[in-house]
Amino acid sequence: MALLTQKSGCCLILAVMVGIIGQVAAPSGAWAAEAAPSSTMPAAEAGHSTDGVRLKDLCEIEGVRENQINGVGVVIGLSGTGDKAPGALRMIRQFIDKKRIALSEADLAAKNVALVTVTSDLPPFKRPGDRIANTMVACVNDATSLRGGILIQTALTPGTSETVYAVAQGPVSVGGFGNAGPSLAGGGTGHTNIETVGTIAQGAIVEREVPMSLLFQDRLQLVLRNPDFATASRVARILKGSFGADRVVAADAGRIALLFQGKPTETDLVDTIAKVMDLRVDPDMKARVVINARTGTVVAGRDVRISPVAVSHGGLSLRIQPKQVAVAGTAGNATTTAVQWIDPATNFKTTNPPAGTKPGLVPGSMSVLEGATVEDIANGLNALGARPRDLVAIFQALVGAGALHAELVEM
Repeated sequence: MALLTQKSGCCLILAVMVGIIGQVAAPSGAWAAEAAPSSTMPAAEAGHSTDGVRLKDLCEIEGVRENQINGVGVVIGLSGTGDKAPGALRMIRQFIDKKRIALSEADLAAKNVALVTVTSDLPPFKRPGDRIANTMVACVNDATSLRGGILIQTALTPGTSETVYAVAQGPVSVGGFGNAGPSLAGGGTGHTNIETVGTIAQGAIVEREVPMSLLFQDRLQLVLRNPDFATASRVARILKGSFGADRVVAADAGRIALLFQGKPTETDLVDTIAKVMDLRVDPDMKARVVINARTGTVVAGRDVRISPVAVSHGGLSLRIQPKQVAVAGTAGNATTTAVQWIDPATNFKTTNPPAGTKPGLVPGSMSVLEGATVEDIANGLNALGARPRDLVAIFQALVGAGALHAELVEM
């Protein structure tokens, strides 16, 4: 994986090559038994080794998922930065009415309240009384800041349902505002944040458990986070080596099923899932280049390949030249071999190699060899002064010419 970042006109390049290979399968046997790791099939045949990726990092169990919950509430205690619209005051009056206190909206005419939306994700297996790690709070109307405010108790429901699954309450943290730096520094470094959005840490309490189903009839179904036929085949092979070939079915590129002869006990099911999730496999991945046109960040996968091509963009010229070709000749009775380089645009042959990733003698031009990485190209283009939008246009041209053998994703 290669990561390249452009900031303040300079190119900061971080290249991380990740070699991922799988692990040797555990032995076949009873699905509920704990067995010491040993090989039942050769590592080369299974396509994995001890340095693979755990299945818990590649797969999800079908039926086990988070649920989005949300609500509308009021933040109080603001220092004159609340809503000008009367919506928040009406909600406050309704809240006070439930406490059997009679107040009118005129009695509550203050700028220290704000109408907000409250959103959170309810993780699986959370029981009533458990707390949710983080809850987001965002202004609805024209409040200018939530700094220093407190969210009063707000019911959180999934979608349009009226069933309350959690309630949220607590101080809102905006963060990222003011000066920060060493205590001896004069004033520190000023930094700001969007003050109309905040978080409440551990501020939501689960009121109702979401039922989860681990088994579908007689099978445990694993779903790949990134569906891929090669990865699904490798996962199935690993599971067959551990549980037996007759118990594993790869349904498609994203789903692998582990079958049971009968209904397992809860303890056996948990032990089996733990064993499955600890297996390792070498995942395959699609060649992909991701570009952020706003920041100039380019991220490329390890399998990206670039063919010979010539690209001209504005005042920039990029040529990707084929590798050298050997030309045999004779000098008297001896046979000699000369190395020549072919220009993809003119087909001219020369004995001089291309300039590599450094800018060429002609301003705005660069040549690289066939097989060059995205890192090489982005590095050279940045050295020529290419801007983020120039990088996007050039990589788009490489895709259009069929020279970039990868999916191009723009952020």
